[in-house]
This record gives sequence, C-alpha cells and structure tokens, in this order.
Amino acid sequence: MKKYLIIILVIVFCQVSAHSQFLKNTSFALGLSTSQILGNNPAGKPIVSTGDADPAVIGGGFFGAQPGIDFRVTIPIDKELRWRIPIGLDYQFFSAKERIPTGKNLEVRLRHSLINVSPYVGISYVLQNLEMIKAKTYASLEARASFINNINYEREHDYLNSNDLDTTLHEISKSNATRYGGLMRVGVESFLFYPVQINASVGLSVMNLLGRDNARYELLTPTKFMEVQESFIWNLNFSIMFQYTF
Repeated sequence: MKKYLIIILVIVFCQVSAHSQFLKNTSFALGLSTSQILGNNPAGKPIVSTGDADPAVIGGGFFGAQPGIDFRVTIPIDKELRWRIPIGLDYQFFSAKERIPTGKNLEVRLRHSLINVSPYVGISYVLQNLEMIKAKTYASLEARASFINNINYEREHDYLNSNDLDTTLHEISKSNATRYGGLMRVGVESFLFYPVQINASVGLSVMNLLGRDNARYELLTPTKFMEVQESFIWNLNFSIMFQYTF
C-alpha cells in the first residue's frame, strides 16, 4: 500500500512540476487569529455569578479574545485575479480561569477550556487593487465547521490552612460536538517585502448556524445547570498573517 501511495505522490509531483502555472498567484498564509464571543451567549459570561448583576447560570467564562492559529491557501479563479477561493484551518484555544474566595480558609479555583478546530472554504473578491502602495482590499464569505473537543472543567478546593484537604474535581457533563456556520470577512493584503505580504482581516461569524442540539444545551458552557436550549454563538474574528504568493 505504501509503495502505491509513493508512486501516486511522485506522479502528482511530476505533473505539478511540469505545469508550474498551477501555483501561479496562489497564496499561502500562516498567522495568529482571535475569536471573541459577542452578545448575551452564556459562553461569554462568568462561570459562577459574583454579584446580583450576573446571570444565575453557569457560564463558559470566555471573556475577551480567545487566541488561535490560522492557516490559509488562497487560489485565484479568474484572469483578473479578483475572484478567489480561500481554503483554511483555524485552530482556536478557549481558556477560562476564575478564583472565588470562600471565607478565610478556603479558596475555590475554576478552570474551563476547550479546543475548536475549524476548517473553512469560501469565496473572496478583491475590492481594490492599490498598485501604488502595493496593497489589496478584499471581502470574503466562508462556510465553516467547528469541531469542539478536549473539553475540560475543573473545580479545585484549596484549603489555606491544610494541604491535606485540597481536592480537584472534574465535572464535565458535555461531550464533544460538531457544528456548522459561516463568517463574513474584510481584509487588506500589503507587501512587507517581495514576495512576502501581511494579510490582516476582521470578520463576523456564527459558530452554530446548523447542527444545534437542544438536548445537549449550550455549546460552550461546561454544565447544563439552568439551560434550556443551544443558542447561537456570534463571534468577532481577527487575524494577522504572513502570506507568501507564488
């Protein structure tokens, strides 16, 4: 089997080498991405309420922008190089930590984390080709999948006067999940030095447009306490990437 696979790879490599135009104007980009939960979704609320103003739910604790790594290939599909197909993988790390003092001798620490592996494919259009400053602006519409995995929720009880009583509890009540959504993006590509560019963009996405499961309840919270359904998760997405164009 390995022999046949090597033969196929050699044939493909020879074909690509013989038709070098295959990669012409195709871009490969790698960089950092962030995803910030918008609106009133419980995933962006505290894990445990700390005041009367907080909702009486177990939130996800994911405040602010969550980091990620984005890899993208952009393939032009017309002679003017305006219409393009972006194909990529956004690997996002969601992490939350909270500390709750309980009296003089006990402190409770909460940790909640998960990973979202998000492959995507879309259509992109170059809005402006600013040749004088060697830059382009573009807009994209992407279809995305979200594979939620490595879910972890820990509750650590730290007794300040006695280490023997310290305990760590794992209270995961939700399994891995797969959802489908989309992202609208606008961005700019500018040459840093030939042939390397900086590709920076901002987008608005919905993580779970399709595939929601109300029996599992909210998508990015650790427990089902006081939950009745899975609500939409809107995100503000940023990325800044180094891009190489053939």
